[in-house]
Amino acid sequence: MTSPAHAFANRRIHPSVKVQTQWDFAPVIRASMADMYYLPPTHITELGWCLGGVINLTPIELACQLGDSVFAETKAGYDPWLAAPAIQRVFGFDPNERLAAVHGYQPISVSPRTDTTNKNRQLHWLPFADNEQQLRGQNVQKRFNLKQMTVELIHSDYDGFVQQMQAQWQYGYQRTVDYIQQHKL
Repeated sequence: MTSPAHAFANRRIHPSVKVQTQWDFAPVIRASMADMYYLPPTHITELGWCLGGVINLTPIELACQLGDSVFAETKAGYDPWLAAPAIQRVFGFDPNERLAAVHGYQPISVSPRTDTTNKNRQLHWLPFADNEQQLRGQNVQKRFNLKQMTVELIHSDYDGFVQQMQAQWQYGYQRTVDYIQQHKL
C-alpha cells in the first residue's frame, strides 16, 4: 500500500506501508507514543525503527482505505515556535499544511458494484480541536532547554499525572459519546 505521507517528505518517509494484521501490543503502544524530541523511537524486529507522533496520529487516507467507518479527531494547529519547526526539521514538511490536508480529506465513495458488503465508507470527525482550552492545566507542559537545545516535558507527580490522564480521557469519551448520539450512530 502506498504511504500518503511519502509525497510530503519523499526522502525521509518510505513510499510503501506494510499493513500488519497480528502484532504484540506492547511495542506497538510504545512506538505510537515515541514522539520525536521527547521520546526515542522504538525498534520492532519485523518493522525496524518506529516513531509515533505526527504521521501516525493522522493516517486518515490509510484508515479510510482499510475500514468502512473511520473516527478521527480534529486537531488544533501546531505551535509555530516549537512543534512546527521540529516537525519540519525531522520530517521535511510543514505540519500545518499536512494538518490542513488531513482535515480536508474526504474518502472516496465505494461503488455499489464493487462493494460486496453494501456499505458506504464514512469519515467521522470528532470535535477535539479545542482540547487545549477545555483541558487547560490538564495537559503536559513543555519547555525549551537552551543549554541542551531540547524540548523537555514538565511532569507532575504521580497523583497529578493520574488526574491529567483521567481529565483527558473523560473529555475524549464525553465528546465521542455526544457525537455518536447527535448523529444517531
